[in-house]
Amino acid sequence: MTAELSGKRVFVVGGETMLGRAVLIGLAEAGADIAIASLTADTKAEFAINSALNELWALGRKGIALPIDASDPEQVRSALERAERELGAIDLVVAAGAAAGEALDGRESIELTAEADPDEALANVVTRLSS
Repeated sequence: MTAELSGKRVFVVGGETMLGRAVLIGLAEAGADIAIASLTADTKAEFAINSALNELWALGRKGIALPIDASDPEQVRSALERAERELGAIDLVVAAGAAAGEALDGRESIELTAEADPDEALANVVTRLSS
């Protein structure tokens, strides 16, 4: 059974991750318009969410890309407000942080262990748990 989401608007946090992208494309295929927010406000994340936005448009859906630092509540609030201004009232929020083993830059987390900066590792965990 396929969900029908025509006319619904969804705010997806973590749109640059493999999990987030799969979720937002599935929602778009079911008819939803999507606000795609990133977990981090860096160039790779912005590129990834803009690429996902192009996929939404190819499916005939409305969307907006919102490069934010999802660990900052004010940035999340501002992004949600912008999404509602551009798409209308949000019906659903999806927190789609990276799946276990997936790094934000696409490498397996095991690759990062030996070279990880402890502060960056902690920031990564906080972002995934709080977004």
